Amino acid sequence: MSHDINKHVARAIVELAVFLEFSGEDALHPDAAMQGLEQLASTLQMMDLDSRSSLCSLFKIIATEYSNEQAEFVDSLGEALGLIEK
Repeated sequence: MSHDINKHVARAIVELAVFLEFSGEDALHPDAAMQGLEQLASTLQMMDLDSRSSLCSLFKIIATEYSNEQAEFVDSLGEALGLIEK
């Protein structure tokens, strides 16, 4: 997969994760949001170590485009999804 595609896929993952994490109860039931994040994590954890590391590096780059709590969430998304250990 090309580097440009990887960046777009990483951005799509980030956008989905931010939506699931920060949507209010009026937009998305909290249990459904948690289930979505858990499924996302489970699928991404199937990647090999190098791919997980590369994806987490992209998360950190993308985090600079966000602010405050969302930036912190995206910056630590690799850990939150169980892709890397702290």
